Amino acid sequence: MSNVIPLAPRLKQARSAVTEAEERAALAADLIDLIERVRDVTEHVAALSGPSLPIQQTAQQLLDAGTALERAVETLTENGEWVPF
Repeated sequence: MSNVIPLAPRLKQARSAVTEAEERAALAADLIDLIERVRDVTEHVAALSGPSLPIQQTAQQLLDAGTALERAVETLTENGEWVPF
């Protein structure tokens, strides 16, 4: 499985600053929702019974995913400071 998504250069279509800001706000909201869902799933995983090592590894991987999503939100919002484009 590859985690690389090739991004080809493309011409940006002219969009208004309002449209761009709305798209960024919607994307940030989606990412924040994902962060909350990952946290909920992590709590469920941590409560599982069974071999502790696989459970710990799964929980850690979910925490790592949550951290990556938080970084994405920070990048999108320029460290939490909303900058409409």
